[in-house]
Amino acid sequence: MLLSAALAGTSALGWSAAARAQAAKLVVNTYGGRWEKFWRADLLPPFTKASGIEPTLDVGLGKNFIANLRAAGVEKPPYSVLMINENIASMVRAEGFFEPIPLAKVPNLTNVYPNLCNTGDNGVRAIISTIGIGYRKDMVKKPPTSWTDLWTNPEFKGKIGLYQIGNTAAMLFLLMTARIFGGSELAIDRAFAEIKKLLPFQQADWSGTLATLMSRGDVNVAVIDFPEVVALRKKGLPVEMVVPKEGVVAFEQSFNILKHAPVKEAAYKYLDYILDPKVQELMAREFFTSPSNQRSTVAADLAADIPVHGKLMSSIVQFDWPKVNPQVPEITERWNREMK
Repeated sequence: MLLSAALAGTSALGWSAAARAQAAKLVVNTYGGRWEKFWRADLLPPFTKASGIEPTLDVGLGKNFIANLRAAGVEKPPYSVLMINENIASMVRAEGFFEPIPLAKVPNLTNVYPNLCNTGDNGVRAIISTIGIGYRKDMVKKPPTSWTDLWTNPEFKGKIGLYQIGNTAAMLFLLMTARIFGGSELAIDRAFAEIKKLLPFQQADWSGTLATLMSRGDVNVAVIDFPEVVALRKKGLPVEMVVPKEGVVAFEQSFNILKHAPVKEAAYKYLDYILDPKVQELMAREFFTSPSNQRSTVAADLAADIPVHGKLMSSIVQFDWPKVNPQVPEITERWNREMK
């Protein structure tokens, strides 16, 4: 495998006999579909070969992982390390499940872009899928350069694609709108007022549905995650992605160490492996994600498909989830009522 070759010298990482002895007890989580396939075929085998740690893979959805955590309680978590969207991670972090990541145990944390490390290193956003504007080149005469073009370009009226509010991307777009027009992600009323001006627009439950709307020409512009635009382009569709001048938002997979992890040392090794620059490069090639390690490089043949990397990682706009999360139920209900 590519990763096996890239990490041929991993014995230098110093994985101990104690960590190897805990191999069968480390539970790591991921999602289904391509994620599960990649974890089983490409990600975990080289880790096991180098460390002797053979994780048990838990495949599911974020809501399943959080339900498992809460059912077990803070003192006896089923996981030692947990991958979850940062907006969700912030909720259980506040419940006391996680603890800061010690740099001495996870040295690759040193090279993660600063804006991807939570305060006090309590969680790190290791897998980044950026979200910006995608548009049909054959249907748009004036390409967008700003989020505000969704409002000001008459070509887009009635041809905009957005996510449904149940998708994190819709919440990210709403918060970005609040910040642009209201000066803060907490300017929710202003965000609703502005987004309603975009009506009528198409709403999709997930990226695949939004991609279908674009391929059919039902929409000529969309707020969409860039990997989906890459997939459309590889199918021959004349689409392009734009990094708006105000910055992009992102699906951020946050990795967290459990305070009462059953096999904490093995969890440190796994997290350090995830943050390894070569592992980050492999994930970029598979998922078109933006590497979180500053020592990773994006190959020339991938640069056009991963527009946010290197210095542009600072263009990722982030929000204060502990302040936003209490409002999510009301925002969701209001969106479903008003965005019709």
